[in-house]
Amino acid sequence: MSDKLSYSIRRKRGIPILDLCGKIIGSRASTLKEELIQLKDSGVSNVILNFQDVTSIDSLGVMAVIAALEAGLSVKIIHLSTTCKQILDQNRATSTIPVYGSEEDAMGTLSNPDNSFKEMRRYNRINTNIPVEILVNHNKHRGVLLNISEGGALIGYLDPITSELYTFKYINMTMELPLLGSIALEGKPVRFGRTSEMHIIGIELLSTEKSQNLVRQVYKDSSLSSNQSSVTHSNGD
Repeated sequence: MSDKLSYSIRRKRGIPILDLCGKIIGSRASTLKEELIQLKDSGVSNVILNFQDVTSIDSLGVMAVIAALEAGLSVKIIHLSTTCKQILDQNRATSTIPVYGSEEDAMGTLSNPDNSFKEMRRYNRINTNIPVEILVNHNKHRGVLLNISEGGALIGYLDPITSELYTFKYINMTMELPLLGSIALEGKPVRFGRTSEMHIIGIELLSTEKSQNLVRQVYKDSSLSSNQSSVTHSNGD
């Protein structure tokens, strides 16, 4: 088997499957990244990567897959060897990249997070830095609300929540606001990713009066803070 990276693309029920062969290492990783981004730009939402003939992968290869996830492409890996899994574990990527044993298992979990995420982006977003608690499977994790809109929110967190991120359908978050006190919201995860600093989850907020009121309050608090900063800055001049 050649050490050079090669691949072919086939489709099953309309889903592209990349049959990879060789080593996904060094500069060869950029080849995979470019192909995944091109698929994303062409309108593809879901991709399955077949690792059956992949002999090794390094951190650059892992980051190539994560870059596609962060771009909004739903990527699943199948037939991952023990050697390659160890590399993903070392890079803490198994909590971000879903791995399945077969094509049918992977296809049975396919969703369309890209369209949901685009739907969220229709609303004006406001950047925040509000501490939140994330409740997943009755376990609480600390995070931060990075931005919020009437349609959704982006949450960042440091420690991996679970190795099976794509298996849970809803997420609860609780935050403390000056005027409203403790507020709990529920949403549907539509995007998972990772930056150099933290893990991120994009959630689509359920259309409730509570979430709409919360967003209005966050906008109000942020506007007040912005005005106060402007006044302070002006006084400083």
